[in-house]
Amino acid sequence: MMKKRLLLFVAFTLFVGSGRLSAVEPQLAHMVFFTLAEDNAANRDTLVAACQQYLSNHDSTVYFSAGAIADDLIREVNDREFDVALHLVFANKAAHDVYQTHPQHLEFIEKNKHLWSGVRVFDSYIPAPTRNALPAAAKGFSGMFRGEVVGKQDGGIVVAVQEITNVWQQSKAEEPKSLVGKKVLVMPRDGAEQTVRFVNAVKVGESIKLDVGNKEGDRLIILELSQEQRERVKE
Repeated sequence: MMKKRLLLFVAFTLFVGSGRLSAVEPQLAHMVFFTLAEDNAANRDTLVAACQQYLSNHDSTVYFSAGAIADDLIREVNDREFDVALHLVFANKAAHDVYQTHPQHLEFIEKNKHLWSGVRVFDSYIPAPTRNALPAAAKGFSGMFRGEVVGKQDGGIVVAVQEITNVWQQSKAEEPKSLVGKKVLVMPRDGAEQTVRFVNAVKVGESIKLDVGNKEGDRLIILELSQEQRERVKE
């Protein structure tokens, strides 16, 4: 029995080490609730506008919103001890940590701290979007699609496919449109440093159009960058 368990452990270790199994970092939900020093409509609007100006465009932000308390919801379960709420979801804890010391975040605090008398922060980890296996009908796909970056994994990006825009003549996929609605892993092309830099530069939440192909497995490989994408990562 001990020998059997040892063999299973070795097999599992090799499976993990092969890169076929990898953990996806959880996203970090960062919820901030401000109590205003003087609660009125003007101060609420000022703070919401400041959140939008300074906090809405940080790298690897999956979700952003800022708004005033809903005055018409007064059930017993409703917490009424705040005036303005800020909701941020980051791709991972590292992105959150960069945000905390970012000059724009620090400037937001310095310029607006006179507006509030109290701040409560609620941080929680939430599961990151998981990628789907490539549909059998999409195996051998070669072409272009449009989608939204929903995560980063294994040195690539996870993209939620929204539309197939082109199918190349060499494509072997039986049904390219079977990719639509799927979250697929897109990797840079081996030996193409520009595609590596592009994958590193892309932000979670960004809409992109990609030229990709599939030769084997569940991964799509970037075939070519557009002129605009090449300019973005030009050395």
